[in-house]
Amino acid sequence: MKFPYSFYFLISYILGVIFSKLNLSFFYFFLLFPLLILLSQRKKIWLYIFLAIFFLIGFYLYKINIPQFRAYENVDIKSLRVVVKDYFEKKHFYSYVVQIEGFNEKGRISVAKKFNIGDELLLENVKLYPLNQSNLYALWDESLIYLIKAQKIYLFKKNNKSSLEKIRVNLREKINDIYSRFGDYKKNFLLAIIIGEKRGLSEEIKNLFVETGTAHLLAISGLHISFLINIFSFLFPFRRIVTKIMLLPILIFYGWIIGDNPPVWRVIGEYVFLLIAFLLRREEDPLNAIFWVAFINLIISPLKLFNISFQLSYMAMLGLLYKPKFPKFMSNYLQEIWESSFWLMLFLAPLNIYYFGGLKPISILANFFSIPIFSIILFFSVFYLIVASFPISYIFEKVLTILMDILFQGLHLIVSHYKISLLISLFLILLPMIMRKRGEDELLGV
Repeated sequence: MKFPYSFYFLISYILGVIFSKLNLSFFYFFLLFPLLILLSQRKKIWLYIFLAIFFLIGFYLYKINIPQFRAYENVDIKSLRVVVKDYFEKKHFYSYVVQIEGFNEKGRISVAKKFNIGDELLLENVKLYPLNQSNLYALWDESLIYLIKAQKIYLFKKNNKSSLEKIRVNLREKINDIYSRFGDYKKNFLLAIIIGEKRGLSEEIKNLFVETGTAHLLAISGLHISFLINIFSFLFPFRRIVTKIMLLPILIFYGWIIGDNPPVWRVIGEYVFLLIAFLLRREEDPLNAIFWVAFINLIISPLKLFNISFQLSYMAMLGLLYKPKFPKFMSNYLQEIWESSFWLMLFLAPLNIYYFGGLKPISILANFFSIPIFSIILFFSVFYLIVASFPISYIFEKVLTILMDILFQGLHLIVSHYKISLLISLFLILLPMIMRKRGEDELLGV
């Protein structure tokens, strides 16, 4: 099978990043180089030159992007000046992301006092706790590398100027205020699935979705973006090309509100790539799109290669593109849930075993139960934002509350009756064979 050029560019770049991380010699790359040439099945000198160039780019970009902890090593940390970049409100305190003045490095500090985006703070009697470098790869923002503690915090300079970041935070606060009509854990669940804000989710809720293999519902992904596309197409039934073009700024705006979230920008990047192909009347190749988008994302941020969410998102999409054909034995919607759940459980097994210590076979049952309900919750939660100021919002609020109760209680039931859930999941896995139509030879006893 011939892969597009983007595949070989991506592999060569990834090899450069990995070689740099492991401090391997270039000698080993030149041993692998003939293998890449053989796999490409293309006798083009320019391709080999580009493969070598992208390997070197990956090798050196990793070196440049790996945090050096310069603030920790070179600054008198008894006092620091920082700028507030983002914050999240918890029950009894605020958690701030701050930029250390004079450095590219960021830190997180938690205090009871309220500050605004752009405020400059003076921290005294400071202690910086550098995060272990091996843990950096799990973060969205690789420059966020410190936990900060300070005995005294002063507002050094208030920022009253408007900025894009302040607009973004204000929009997120507005959405937070609208969902505040629900209980804390339900509000935080809605914030997680609508704007990707998972910091407020309790460990109990997180563990519930992890244990049932439905944690992908908490991550804004293709399901969410596809839903947004379908709503827009339904509300504005223009010609296909007009709808596609009008939807692009909406998707980018939505991605901007959410922030640096690998699954979201994967979906948006693929949409942009396929839209360009559509406008230029080229083949709309999803496989080529996913390789180019992954390549561009890793050029911008090489450390994303080691981000769990990045890996799962791109591998899941790759798995869906190579999903085998299964015999049809139920309605299209349920068939799609069954195929995706079963196939991705197998395809992503190496990553799930490595990161989470095993597979979740009950995810077949859990996805069968949760995805239809979750889709309805997603629908009502989006429209709830639109009608929140109207009396009709009361109906949406009640429906959402009931649906979320059903979802949480159902998942709790699946976990608490693990053996029964496992048996039902096994039955669902074997269902195609159980419902298989026998051929004429079998009917005749041949």
